This record gives sequence, C-alpha cells and structure tokens, in this order.
Amino acid sequence: MVTRPRVDVGIVTWNTRELTLAAIERLLAASVDVDLRVLVRDNGSGDGTAAAIASRFPEIELEVGNNVGFASGVNTLLGRSDAPWFVTLNSDAWPEAGALRRLVTVAEQHPQAAAVAPTLLRPDGEVEPSGHDLPTVRGALRSGLRPVERRIPTGPHEVGWVVGAAVLLRRDAVDALGPLDPSLFMYAEDLEWCWRARRAGWQVWLAPDAVVRHVGNASGDQRWGLARQRVAIANANIVTRRYLGPGRGALWQAANAGGAVRAAALAGNGDLRRFWWRQVPAHLGLRPGTRTGAP
Repeated sequence: MVTRPRVDVGIVTWNTRELTLAAIERLLAASVDVDLRVLVRDNGSGDGTAAAIASRFPEIELEVGNNVGFASGVNTLLGRSDAPWFVTLNSDAWPEAGALRRLVTVAEQHPQAAAVAPTLLRPDGEVEPSGHDLPTVRGALRSGLRPVERRIPTGPHEVGWVVGAAVLLRRDAVDALGPLDPSLFMYAEDLEWCWRARRAGWQVWLAPDAVVRHVGNASGDQRWGLARQRVAIANANIVTRRYLGPGRGALWQAANAGGAVRAAALAGNGDLRRFWWRQVPAHLGLRPGTRTGAP
C-alpha cells in the first residue's frame, strides 16, 4: 500500500473570485495522489471571493480578514498548517495532475531542500521562469548584455531562489528559518526567504517535471497597475542590499538600470521602449517621475 504524502496548500486571495474558483477546482482534481488540505486566507476582497469559496467548497478551511499583504497572508496559513509539506499557491494558479506529488518526491530525495518549485507555464503554454540565480553584480551585468532565455529545463536541479507563485516548503525548514518577511507586503518575499535558507545551509530546488499553470499578476495589476513593476523592483532592491550589503547592492541596482536602458534602446516599438524606461528610475531607487533622460 502506497502512503499518500500529507500536503497543506495555502492560497491568499484578493479580488480574484472567478479565477480562484476555477483554480481550486483544478487543484482538487489534479491532487488525488496526495492527502490534501486547502487553506485559504482572503485579504478583504470586495468582489465576493470569500463567500463564493465558502459556498462552492465548504470543505476548504477559509479565513477572512483585512488586506495584510501576500507575505503576511501566507504566514497566517503557515501558522494553521501542521503537515510536513506546505505549498504556497497563488490564487490564479493551479497544478497539473501529479505535480504536488512530484514536488514532494524531489524534496524527499534531497533532505536539505527547504523549497522545491515546479515549472510555471502560462495557460497558453508560455514559460514563466520559476528558478533563478541569487542576485550578483556580475549576473546583473551579464543579463543586461544578452536577452534572457526562456526554456524548460530537464531534470531536478538546485537553484538560487524560486518564484513563490507555487512552491513546496519543508515544514522543518520553515520552523528553523521562520516565515516570510512580513515587511515585504507583496513581491520579493520569495527571494528573501530562499536567500535566508541558502545562508543557513539549506537548498532550493527546481522540479521541471512538476507543472503549474499560472495566469500571473491577477491581484498585483488590480492594486498597482503600471506601478506594479516598480513595486517589485523596489522590494528586490531592499532584499538585495540586505544580503549583498549597501555597496554591492548599489552596484547591482546600477547594473540593472544599465540593462534597462540598453533594452529600451533596442526595443522595437514605443510601448516596449516605455516599459523599459519606466524601470530605470525604479532600479536606481528614484521616485516616480524623476528625470532619467527617458523620452
């Protein structure tokens, strides 16, 4: 008799009712090979998300409160979880069949793995990179000189950090390291936790054979619109300066700003050019509207 691993899935919602209902339905259908418990924290949605979840999925453990942000929302669910495995899952994401079990298998094969992430695909099949190197000045300079390759890697392998849209966390690692950083309301909390784990001797892995579909930015776009990227960059700057130090952190920001300038210069249309120019002051830590020479 094969024992099914016990997995708690934590979902934080904010005004994504229809996406979340469909995602939960797919989650339940795709996860029959694990002993699954779904925990939901609704951060004060105004579109009836919480009521719709309670009506359609009465078996789900639902908590409703004020909008405390993604990191703090996940932390409340971590506090209610007692399973050896906890999966953070965005409200606009859902695993394909067998994905959660594959994540657990990779984690069991690597006892020092604090976190294991799947391949993230958009609903149309476009790859969303889910595993990355930790930030370095050299890496920022290199990425600014050539386009980022978006490909699906083969075979489980260790990475620097993984995207928190869908990631399996080992309970023992959470207990040792603590939860997500609540000062990061949304964005870069995944980078910070993985960096903290790596510094403490844990590992972070990517399991490409586990696939999760992710719509992307369903809540972030509603809250910040065009400013969303600036918020994400600002949080990444905070985390990187924390771990690289002020000097190397400033060099990293400058290298990223230079890469954005180069991307803007090479952009094939005005919208894309403006997209990259908007990132330049964010990378430099400047306030919106600061003149940077952008057209």
